[in-house]
Amino acid sequence: MFTTKVAAATVLLVVLGGTAACGSSDSSSSASDNGPTDADKTSFCDTFKKLSDSTTPKEAAASFEKVGTPSDITAEARHGYEVLVTHLSAMPDGASSDDLTKMQKALSAGDQQDVIAFVTYLTKECVGSLPSAPAS
Repeated sequence: MFTTKVAAATVLLVVLGGTAACGSSDSSSSASDNGPTDADKTSFCDTFKKLSDSTTPKEAAASFEKVGTPSDITAEARHGYEVLVTHLSAMPDGASSDDLTKMQKALSAGDQQDVIAFVTYLTKECVGSLPSAPAS
């Protein structure tokens, strides 16, 4: 259930990192090799929508890196995206909740703040196009 794992990773990074992320950011917004910065929003959102239960963290990171981010993303949100791509690339294929917690705890307060900025951007731009949870 990788889609659930990606959602859990995001929630862990936001919720568990929320307190630590309230301080000042120590992240830098230097250029990186984590994908283009001119993705169209449809392709950007579709990348997240196409995650499946069989998608591994490395496959997700490769997809995110391939599409990149739209040009209107803030430097902080772009850096948060880069942090997630980097950490997903390093996660084992069968990542557990413990792996996600370890990933979150390894982030600096500035990185956590930037991940929150990215999740906020993703939610704002793509929430209508992402699949919703099945009704129970």
